[in-house]
Amino acid sequence: MTVPPVEPKKKDHRVQIVVAIIGACAAILAALIPVVLSRMGGPEPTPTPAPPPSPSSSPSFVDESTDPPETTDPPETTDPPASPSPEEEPAVGVPAGYRGSWSGRVDWLPPLQGSYSTNLTITAGTLESMVGQFSAQGDTCRGMLYLVSGGGPIVLRLKTVYDGGGCSSLADVKLTLDDDGDLSYELIAAQFPQGYVNQPSPPARGTLTHD
Repeated sequence: MTVPPVEPKKKDHRVQIVVAIIGACAAILAALIPVVLSRMGGPEPTPTPAPPPSPSSSPSFVDESTDPPETTDPPETTDPPASPSPEEEPAVGVPAGYRGSWSGRVDWLPPLQGSYSTNLTITAGTLESMVGQFSAQGDTCRGMLYLVSGGGPIVLRLKTVYDGGGCSSLADVKLTLDDDGDLSYELIAAQFPQGYVNQPSPPARGTLTHD
C-alpha cells in the first residue's frame, strides 16, 4: 500500500502580516513613550539666586538683653534776680541822687562864728550801715559815714577816725537834694572835746555841689 506523501501545510500570510504590524507598532510606541513622558513633565526649572539685600533694607539688630539708658530731666534753670530799679529801692536806703562825691563850705550860725570846708563820698547802703567817707578842713578831720535815716532827706552820722586838731568825735548831718542838683547841708548836732553843740538849730549850714 502506498502512503501518499504528506504535503506541507501552507503558511497563512495574513497572520504574518498582522504580527509584523503589531511588532512595528510596539517599536513605534517604545520610541514615543520617553518623548511623551519628557514633554508631560516639562523641563526642570533652573534655580535663580536670590538678590542680595540692599544697604537700606539691611536689618538693624537691637540688643534686647540690656535695659535702655535712663533719661534724666534737665536741671531747672532759675533766672538771676533782677537788679532793683531806682523806684524799687528800699525807702530806708540812700537814693541814687545822693550818691557820689560832694564838696563845699559850711558856715557856723550866730552866735557861733567861722566856717569850714568838707568833702563827702556817699555810696549805697541801708540803715546803720557804712555808706561812705568824709573829710573836713582838708585832711585835718577824716572819718566814716553811717546812715541814720534814709529815703531822702537822709541823715548821716560822721564818726571821726583821725583828728588833726579841733575835730568833733561825732556829728549828725541832714542832707537834702535840691531841685538844682545840689545838696543842702545842715549840722544837727556835734560832740566836741569841749562840749556838745546843737544850738542854734541848726548850728551850721552850707551847700555842697557834685564833684
